[in-house]
Amino acid sequence: MHFGALIPAAETAATAGLAAWMAVAGFWRRPAGQLLSWTMFCYATFTIVSLRGTRAGRTQDVNIYDVIPPGSFFVPPAQLALILEFLTSTGTFEGLEGEGRVLSRHGERPITVRNGRVAP
Repeated sequence: MHFGALIPAAETAATAGLAAWMAVAGFWRRPAGQLLSWTMFCYATFTIVSLRGTRAGRTQDVNIYDVIPPGSFFVPPAQLALILEFLTSTGTFEGLEGEGRVLSRHGERPITVRNGRVAP
C-alpha cells in the first residue's frame, strides 16, 4: 500500500475544511462565546465621518486621523466624541459639523456631528 498520495490529499482536505469554517465563522453571525468563533467581525464598531471645522469664520475639512495616534484605524463613536471635544477645547476649531455612518455588528446607522457633539 502506497501512502505517498494520501498525505497531500489529507492536507488539501484539511485546508479546504479550515477555509470553509473561517468563511462561515467570519461572515455569518455566531453565538457569543462559541469555541473557536471568529469574533473580528462581530465586535468591531467604528465610524466613517466627513467633518468640517470652523476657525476664524472660515470652514475647512477636518481629518481626524491627523489627531489620533499613528496606526489607529478603528474610531468608535465614544472615541470620536473625545476627538471632537479635544479639537474644540484646545481652540483648534470653534465648531465642528459633519455626517457619517456607524458600522457595527448591528449593521450601519447614520450619525451626525452638530456643534462638536456626536448625535445618533
